[in-house]
Amino acid sequence: MSGCNDFKGLFMKFSTALILAISIFSSSNLSATLIKDLGGVDSFIASETLANSGDDTELSWVRNALNDQSITLDDKYASTGSKWSLIEGDVYSTELINSPSYFLLKFGTGQTGVDTHLLYQNIGDLAYGVIDFSEAGIDLLSIKKFHIGKISHVDEFNANTNPHQPQGNTPIPEPMTISIFALALLGLARRK
Repeated sequence: MSGCNDFKGLFMKFSTALILAISIFSSSNLSATLIKDLGGVDSFIASETLANSGDDTELSWVRNALNDQSITLDDKYASTGSKWSLIEGDVYSTELINSPSYFLLKFGTGQTGVDTHLLYQNIGDLAYGVIDFSEAGIDLLSIKKFHIGKISHVDEFNANTNPHQPQGNTPIPEPMTISIFALALLGLARRK
């Protein structure tokens, strides 16, 4: 009987390690799929520290950065870091309101040396903003007081009116969902 219990214990340890490895591997693959589902990371265009965050000041800067005086400000709204989901590394996503062609993120940066305004071209699924701080030259690990929670507001420019561009409501699943599911299965296996 002792040999049977040893085998059972060894089997449980092996199955636990296997389930944990599968859940970690699946979670990292889920993140990669998520970026692809959202059409990729939006293109960083420019950054600047503006004298103020008034509508006219921000719109003028965006028009100059894009060299296009026809750009219009469609919406401006408060945003917090809690509305953004970490996808992987320095890549974050959030749902946008109007499926804009361009969006601006205004950060309260303090004395970090990082520009306060970041401009992106929205690509892929226009219902979402997907940003990669490293593409803007921002290393989140080396700048202590700068993070996604420092977002003050979002400006949306030139709302998409092209019916042929994707505007669907792509769900943003939590990458750890499969890990939690695997742990639940592990718990059930241990009960038996």
